[in-house]
Amino acid sequence: MKISKAASARHRAALLDAASRFFRERGFGGVSIDDIAEAAGLTHGVFYNHFSSKAALCAEVVAQMIGETAQYVKASPDRRARVEAYLSAGHVENRARGCPLAALSGDVAREGRKVRGAFAQALSDLIDVLAHQEPIGGAAARERAIVGMATRVGALALARAAADIKLRDEILGAAKRALVGPARQPRQRAPKSAGQPRASPQ
Repeated sequence: MKISKAASARHRAALLDAASRFFRERGFGGVSIDDIAEAAGLTHGVFYNHFSSKAALCAEVVAQMIGETAQYVKASPDRRARVEAYLSAGHVENRARGCPLAALSGDVAREGRKVRGAFAQALSDLIDVLAHQEPIGGAAARERAIVGMATRVGALALARAAADIKLRDEILGAAKRALVGPARQPRQRAPKSAGQPRASPQ
């Protein structure tokens, strides 16, 4: 039975969403086509109506996930807030909805040309977005963006691998300080003297 374009689009989106979660949680090799189709509420056959192979799905999912990260960066210009959210205990625990670079870089390196090519293009585009937000321009901005991204991704991967919570927090804290400096301290209010008006904040 022929289905509508809208239903077909929903099926494709459901497959991509399921694959995105599973790949980040388990890696490419830990997930089968049947796992993805079942999680999407679809059949094995429907999968092949949308993707010619698992590699084709991997390539599209990688491009989509990193593209979504780039859109998030564009919409969140506060670099400190982004870094603190990225290097948080919550992000360490939320692998299924977390950074695709930290979750899948190792898997991508073992994949074929199609997946690695999709990853490389999406990664380069993300670096451009990050470089645009650096206070300097040109090649130096791109280099700083790469260093910052490598620091964040590496710290997140190590924190996830650390079984000891104290070590995890040490890794996250060191990376945050390296990228954005010490944590902001809450502003202290001066004690109000009797009979004197409070000064206006500067």
